[in-house]
Amino acid sequence: MVFRIKEGSGLATGVLIENSVICRVLSGFSRTIGAWVFGSKILDTLGSPPRYTSHQVMEESIFFKAASRLAALFLAPAAAAGSCLRRQSRHSRALNLRFPAFTAHSRILKAGGGIRAETALWLVALYPLVDYLMRLAPSLNFLAGAWDELLMAFIIVAWPLQMALGGRPAFRYTGLELPVLVYAGITLFLLFMRSGNFPLAVEGARIYLQYLMWFFVGANLLLSRRQFYALVKGMAAMAALVAAVGVYQYIAGVETPAHWVDQAETGIRARVFSIVVSPNVLGSLMVIFTAITAGLLLTARGRRERGACLAALAIMLACMVLTYSRGAWLALGLSATAFCLMYNPRLLIAMAAGFITSAKVVPGIGARLGYLFSPAYLASSQRAGRLALWQAALEKFRSDPLLGSGYGTFGGAVAARKVPGSFYVDNFYLKTLVEGGIVGLLSFLWLLASVFRHSYGAYKKIDDGGLKTMAAAILAALLGVAAHNTVENIFEVPMMATYFWFLAGVLAALPHIREN
Repeated sequence: MVFRIKEGSGLATGVLIENSVICRVLSGFSRTIGAWVFGSKILDTLGSPPRYTSHQVMEESIFFKAASRLAALFLAPAAAAGSCLRRQSRHSRALNLRFPAFTAHSRILKAGGGIRAETALWLVALYPLVDYLMRLAPSLNFLAGAWDELLMAFIIVAWPLQMALGGRPAFRYTGLELPVLVYAGITLFLLFMRSGNFPLAVEGARIYLQYLMWFFVGANLLLSRRQFYALVKGMAAMAALVAAVGVYQYIAGVETPAHWVDQAETGIRARVFSIVVSPNVLGSLMVIFTAITAGLLLTARGRRERGACLAALAIMLACMVLTYSRGAWLALGLSATAFCLMYNPRLLIAMAAGFITSAKVVPGIGARLGYLFSPAYLASSQRAGRLALWQAALEKFRSDPLLGSGYGTFGGAVAARKVPGSFYVDNFYLKTLVEGGIVGLLSFLWLLASVFRHSYGAYKKIDDGGLKTMAAAILAALLGVAAHNTVENIFEVPMMATYFWFLAGVLAALPHIREN
C-alpha cells in the first residue's frame, strides 16, 4: 500500500511510523492475539452463563419459591398502601395543594422532589470524599466508622418500599444470585464451625459477607444510561481530586513513615497516600479509576470533555507513579492489557511504549521494579518481608488445612487488632486460605470466577458501542483489583470492597438499563 504525503503535512511522521515494518508486524501480532483470545471457543463458553443460574432453574427451586413468598409478605402491604394512595390522590386536597407560581420553576424543589433511593448511590460513588469528611469534621466523627453501614441499611429498607409504593415491585435477576447465596452459606457454615471466639469470628467474617450487598444495590438501582454516565463521571472527577491531593503531597514534601520504603532502595523521597489510608490502597483506587477514566476518554464527545478526561487521566497516572506501589503498578498493567484486548488490541503497542518510556523518564519506576527482582530484595523479603509472612501463613495453614483456623484469627486487620502477635499477611487469598481452609478459599475463588464470567457475558450482550467500552473498562478495573489482592489485603479496606462489588453490580445491570 502506498501513501501519498502532502508537503508540510503534520501527519508525515505519524504515517511513516504507522507504515513501518516494525509497526505493521506489532500491529498484526496484537490483532492476532486479540482474535485468538476473544474469538476462542473456551472464552465464549466461559462467557456464557452456566445452566444452574438460568431463570428456569431458579423458578423451579423450592428455596427461591419460599424466598419469593417471604418477600411478598413484606411487600404486599406496602404495595396495597401505595395502590390506595394512588387511587385517592386525584381527589385528595392534601396531595393537590396549590403552591405559588414561582415554585413551579424552582430548582431546589425539583431536586427535592427527585430524591429517591437511587440518589443514595452518589454517597457510594464519592466514598473517599464522604469518608474523609466524616473523619475530618469533629461533629461527624461518631459516624466515621459506620456511615457506610447506615447507608446500606437505609437502601435495603427504602428501595423495596419505594418499589412497592410506586406499584412496580421487581428484582433484576443477574445470574449471580445463586453463586452469592451458595458462597454466603459456606461462609456461615465455616463461621459457626470454627468460631472459638464468636464475636471475633463475626467481625472477621464481616468483610466476606457484608460488602456483597453492594452488588445487589448496583445491579438494581441503576436504571438509565444517563444515570450511569453521571455516576461514572462523578467518580472520575472525585478520583482526579484525590490524585491531585497525592501529587500535591509529593510536591510539598509531606513526610511519610520510613518503613514504607526499603532501606536498600534509593531515589524514593516519599510515597503519597492522599486522603486514604496507605499508598498501596491509593494505588488500587487509581487502578479502578484509571480504567474508568480511559473508557470515558474513548467515549467522550467534544473537545472540552475529551480534554477534561485527558487531564484527569494524566493526574491519576502521575499519582499512581508517586505511590511507588509495585503491586498497584503490576495490577494496572494487567488491567490495561485486558482493556486493550477488549477494546482494540493494537493499543497494546502504545501501552508497552508508554510503560518503557515512563521507566526511562521516571528513574524511580525502573529502579523500584528492578529492585523487586534483585537478590537484595529476595534476601530482605525472606528475612522480614512478604516471603517471610507468606511462609508463616503456610505453616499456620498446615495445622487446619480443610476448614481453617477461623475468621478473624490470622493475617488481617481484625487479627492485627485483637490477636496478640498477629500481622498482615499481605495476600488476601492466602489469608482466606488460613482462616477458611481449602473450603473457604475455593468457595471465594469460585465466587470471583462467577463474577468475571457473568461480567464478561454482560459485556458481550451490550450493543451500544460507548456503553460496551465502559463495560470493558469496568471489567478491566475489577480484574486489576482482584490481581492486586495477591500482594495486599485490598478487600479488607471497606472503600475498596464497596467499589469492587458495587461496580460488579453496575456491570451486571448495563445490558438491561434504558436510554433515559
